[in-house]
Amino acid sequence: MTVRETLAFSARCQGVGMRYDMLTELSRREKEANIKPDPDVDVYMKAISVEGQESVVTDYILKILGLEICADTMVGDSMIRGISGGQKKHVTTGICNLQLN
Repeated sequence: MTVRETLAFSARCQGVGMRYDMLTELSRREKEANIKPDPDVDVYMKAISVEGQESVVTDYILKILGLEICADTMVGDSMIRGISGGQKKHVTTGICNLQLN
């Protein structure tokens, strides 16, 4: 699997669940407290709360972790040479980030 496919698979495995409800509640509380959300965080939160938008989240993770350059490269293993060790660590960070959302 490529880096993009790996992150997309992880995003699909997580599902949307109650994210939309949580985003709605968060928005309500921010308005009550007169808190203006960070625009980048706001876009990300809206992207992960919409079913079928896994590619948006995947592309965002690729961008913030600097993996765009190797997005279509095989991750690799002991038999297949793939991305570098540092890039593999970034992929793992991306997978963990997707699981936390």
